[in-house]
Amino acid sequence: MTGPAETSSPTFAASVAALPAAAEKRAASGPYSALVMHLFERLPHAGRMESAPDVVEGHAGGKLEGAEVRFWLKCVGARIQATSFLAYGCPHTIAAAAWMAQRARGMQLMDVERADWREAEQVLSIPPEKRGRVLIVGDALRAAAQAMR
Repeated sequence: MTGPAETSSPTFAASVAALPAAAEKRAASGPYSALVMHLFERLPHAGRMESAPDVVEGHAGGKLEGAEVRFWLKCVGARIQATSFLAYGCPHTIAAAAWMAQRARGMQLMDVERADWREAEQVLSIPPEKRGRVLIVGDALRAAAQAMR
């Protein structure tokens, strides 16, 4: 799979507003929010990024832990130009990785290093019992940002 597109997509609020009614109805009847289902079904930014001098990788977790995440960041200077990820885990884990990949695009590396996993937990309505999975996603993204330094 090749690297992700180089352009940013609409804001998350716009993405949530644009969710199809069928996805909202399906999510309302199950354990996952409409945004989790939207991200899980579409997997924006999923895939391995091609190796290049301006591409770094970060990893956290493991299959035995129930969640494993890898992020690739393509940077121009200290700004993230493109992101991609691979994730193993539950729909919450995979949706959190997709959300964080989108969120990181256009950010400064130092801002990603300070990013708070609680934002993803709140926006995606991830239950407290899945908090460890969101922490793994955040750790993987931070590891990628730190690999650039």
